Amino acid sequence: MYKNAIEKINKFYELDLSKNSHADEMFDVLNEILKFDSAAIFYLSPNNLSLEYGKNFEIFENIQISQELSKILYDIENENIIEPIKQLLKIKSPGLLCSRLIVKGAVVGILVIERNESEFSLDEKVIFKTCSKIIAQLIKDLEISNVLKMQFKAMEEGILESHQAYENIKAQNKKIKENKKLQNQFLANVTHDLRTPLNSIIGFSDTLAGKFFGDLTQKQQEYVDDIRISGIRLLGMINEILDIAKIESHTLKLNYSTVNLNLLIDEVCNILKPLLEKKELTINKQINTEIIFNADYIKLQQVIFNILSNAIKFSPNKSEIKIEAFKDIKNIIIKIQDFGIGIDKKYHKKIFNKFFQVEENQINTETSTGLGLTIAKEFVKLHQGKIEVISETNKGTIFKISIPHKLAC
Repeated sequence: MYKNAIEKINKFYELDLSKNSHADEMFDVLNEILKFDSAAIFYLSPNNLSLEYGKNFEIFENIQISQELSKILYDIENENIIEPIKQLLKIKSPGLLCSRLIVKGAVVGILVIERNESEFSLDEKVIFKTCSKIIAQLIKDLEISNVLKMQFKAMEEGILESHQAYENIKAQNKKIKENKKLQNQFLANVTHDLRTPLNSIIGFSDTLAGKFFGDLTQKQQEYVDDIRISGIRLLGMINEILDIAKIESHTLKLNYSTVNLNLLIDEVCNILKPLLEKKELTINKQINTEIIFNADYIKLQQVIFNILSNAIKFSPNKSEIKIEAFKDIKNIIIKIQDFGIGIDKKYHKKIFNKFFQVEENQINTETSTGLGLTIAKEFVKLHQGKIEVISETNKGTIFKISIPHKLAC
């Protein structure tokens, strides 16, 4: 039994819950490991259980629980929750297994499986505990915000009447926030340490490509170009991870300086030159006057870098990318337009969400963190501006950035 369970457990890690909101595949994998007739995942708040995912399970809505049961369910040291859950859900089947779903030390829900004809063996109970831990990790990124929202909504509606219930939520949210802070700090430290050697790799590859130490053979030139391109892409990904860590830890601050937009765009184009050359893309700049204003040079550079990188990624070979900049009555406007595959209107708001990637775009094999547009939007918001997308499928894409004139010199 254990050998079969180990072989099947790996299937959990192949699942993508973001593409299956009902989590049927997750229950299917669990059923291959432990045969059951019905299963459910309940979210837990101090005064109720709410069914979030179910398979062959009767639908329950906001099952009220007593303060005494609430204490039992939140008490990680108390493993005897089968009988209370059995009575609460009025389950009469001989086979029932229950387990808390614990994320970063906090109880967020209960996993329940039911077998109608027979009890679960001791071996099955051990395997079930392991599976419940894996399932808790699978749903953590997708659902942790929903759990918190549910708990806060309960507070707002006055459902939480007892002081103990409030303390339960407070303690759990504190654990989640503390762990998130440590995670962001770790990411910031690691990505910062990675950038230093990577900058050296890019710098030396630029030197070799410039033939400062002699001519290269055609094959050597190809290898050096590959090193430069891969280095630039990896540096972009590292910067995105570092930026998102700063955004989520609320440590971002603007460092204002005088920005010459014309020079900034030229600098970004120069950084991305190897990627442009590889696809034989042409940059068509339409900036008729010098535009100078106050902004955070590094963050604005990252905004242009992220959007232009996207344009390069989804542009067909030997095509054109337009970059336009001007001042209108209220704003400084920057437009970056590609003539690639475009974005369906139903995705226009979602593309700025963290980790979101349009499925139709997965035909492109280039790696991505899915953070570029999220970071661009946050950096523009810090400048009191906004970013918009204008696009249709197979008609290219325009990203429009607006920054208020009050920041202009």
